[in-house]
Amino acid sequence: VDSNPATCVWFAADTPPITKPLLVLDGEGPARNIAIMSNVAPAYAPAGKALIGGACPGMLDPDAEPVVRAQLRDIWGTQVDRWIHLRTDAIPHGQPSQPPSFPPKQRTALGDGLHVCGDHRDTSSIQGALYSGRRCAETILAG
Repeated sequence: VDSNPATCVWFAADTPPITKPLLVLDGEGPARNIAIMSNVAPAYAPAGKALIGGACPGMLDPDAEPVVRAQLRDIWGTQVDRWIHLRTDAIPHGQPSQPPSFPPKQRTALGDGLHVCGDHRDTSSIQGALYSGRRCAETILAG
């Protein structure tokens, strides 16, 4: 399966920049989406702290923290300067390659009792992986 790199830069903050469980989208910088993970799952950060991840699809840069921090500073101001950089994950095969012509909902039954599922069979996302897995399970259960 052809793939694209992805980088995610992780920060800890004393307070979240927003309090709702939303995915923040930004088409201007390297981090195309920013998630305050602890707004969705409070156990992902110690009590009173926030876990923030900036996802950079198509980018493979273990040293991306300064440029991502600058982008987040443009969004949320100088509070970002107090955030602690936890780590940067540079993942060579972070997402399956899916050009605009890619048709989602690829078949999961390959024949001869062989089944396959994953985000490469639907949309390049967690949702795509889950949906593909469900379709695969339904196909198997249907016999």
